[in-house]
Amino acid sequence: MNDQSISNQTLPDGLGELGYVDIQKILAKAIHRTFKSGEILIRQGEIGTSMFIIVSGRVRLSISKIDGGEEIVNILQQGDHFGELSLLIGGRRAATATAVMDTTVLEISKRDFYELTKTSPEFSIKLSRTIGKWLLGTQSRKNTRHKLSVIGLVRTTELTGMIVHSIAYFFADKQKKIEVFTDRFSFWELTSHKNSFPVHTLNPAVDNSEFLSNLTAAIKRSDHVFVDLYGGKVTAELLLQCERIWWFIEQNTSTNEAFAGLAKNILTQQPELKNRIQAVWIQPKSYNLAENFLCEIPTNLTAVGCVYSAFNEAVRPADLARLYHMARGVHLGLALGGGGAHGLAHIGVISAFEENGIYFDRVAGTSAGAIIAVGLGAGFKPKRLLSLFNNEMKPPWFMDFFPKASQAHLWALFRFGLIEHRLRKYLKNLRLEQLLMPVHTISVDLISGQAVIRSEGEAVGSVLESINYPVFSKPIWRDGLALVDGGVLINVPSSVLRQQRADYIVAVDVGTKLHPQFGDNTAQTPEKKIKQVGYLSTLNRILEVSTHELAKMHMSESDFLIAPDTSSFPFADFTRGEQLFEVGYAAAQQIMPQLKRHYEDFIETE
Repeated sequence: MNDQSISNQTLPDGLGELGYVDIQKILAKAIHRTFKSGEILIRQGEIGTSMFIIVSGRVRLSISKIDGGEEIVNILQQGDHFGELSLLIGGRRAATATAVMDTTVLEISKRDFYELTKTSPEFSIKLSRTIGKWLLGTQSRKNTRHKLSVIGLVRTTELTGMIVHSIAYFFADKQKKIEVFTDRFSFWELTSHKNSFPVHTLNPAVDNSEFLSNLTAAIKRSDHVFVDLYGGKVTAELLLQCERIWWFIEQNTSTNEAFAGLAKNILTQQPELKNRIQAVWIQPKSYNLAENFLCEIPTNLTAVGCVYSAFNEAVRPADLARLYHMARGVHLGLALGGGGAHGLAHIGVISAFEENGIYFDRVAGTSAGAIIAVGLGAGFKPKRLLSLFNNEMKPPWFMDFFPKASQAHLWALFRFGLIEHRLRKYLKNLRLEQLLMPVHTISVDLISGQAVIRSEGEAVGSVLESINYPVFSKPIWRDGLALVDGGVLINVPSSVLRQQRADYIVAVDVGTKLHPQFGDNTAQTPEKKIKQVGYLSTLNRILEVSTHELAKMHMSESDFLIAPDTSSFPFADFTRGEQLFEVGYAAAQQIMPQLKRHYEDFIETE
């Protein structure tokens, strides 16, 4: 690239406003350098000796964390600059800069940098403005969000090829400017994409310099650029131009083993790709998630589960939404609180969410909320969950003749281990890692007095720990822990999601209001007419009051709260599922305009 090809269009925003003379001064001093994707331009902690202006490509700025990982603080692209702060303060580099794709920069040495600041006052002013904006952003302490500009879509079968197509249209329907580079141009030509987004021919076998030039231009024009490739022909060099690669694998096909071998080979060539490739596991709509899901995915890659309908080959909107959230750089969490039978109101809330296109990327549940959370992660629709509760939790007809039949039935389910049998009918031996999205269940260890957060392990066992209500059952002894209901410490687990780096959290508290009666007594009951309350009822009420107060502390981590009023329903009565569903549904619909505005504004804000 020669100096004549550099113009004010390739200089940083603001610096591009410099006059011709100032631009020529910069070009005279700068050295052109090209870095391959994955190469490091500067390292955190080293002495700063130059600054950089990006001519083409993208650069990731990251800082090292105490645990040995890294935290991305910014993604820079054509026209952005970096490295000047260490020159101005005479210190060490505050971050590591890594090329995200093949990148060309102008490098200005420390000596030339100081000379430019003296001879070009406008240059100094523009730099000061940029640094000032950065400092203001740092002081605001807002989470830095990075949308994925270039996403590789690697298909392996005819079905996954159609799903790649669906993803592009899902993004376009969100009013995003997208462009597609593909090795199957004729396929896209057969679709009516021309009025939606541009499609460009990609031939991986030829020199990729033209591709890189076109890709850089597309990044400037678009919100997201997709690179659509056949898995059998991908190369590490081509994948390195993508910020994230979604590698689609269809359940029970011969491509699974081939993927494992190819991925291993590519990662051996380019370890940098281990942080970019995500295996997207595609399986037919079913309530039996693939038991071989874990063994098919190389251990050094993350995986995303998606479900399609065998009838029309359409992926669930919830799964498309999660991929969209990843691309937009957001991570949304749903916290479901405990509350016995009141937890059935969660199902109505989730039904309202789905009707309005609101989906989440991670869910945490305590007690009854844990059952709903795992069911949601396993792909059960709200109405299906409600049906399961109605079928499995209602007392048999002959118990209608006993006093407090619901409470006695619940006690029997716990005491005789019937809860586990009923859960396992539907969840079998699934592990939390196999669910379609990350799920966390919360229980409490009575020995240490600490909360226990399960993010992996057998799903049924995790739920049993979380719902192990002390009034009805004994502690579960496991691995030196004495485990009981998580509501004892964390009844609405918003704080758990915040620890998992969820950016935006919606909490549902089904116990925000206590039942107005204790036993058969209310605040208005005359003293002479107060009825005595038994030991179990008293202990149950103590736990209700305790979890009610503790929930307030953990809900402070939420960004939005929904609190269905379930106080008129008994804690242990699972016979009122339909009514509790409607209470939750109505509570969610009442605040839906406000929630949708919050939800959409958060996702779409750059």
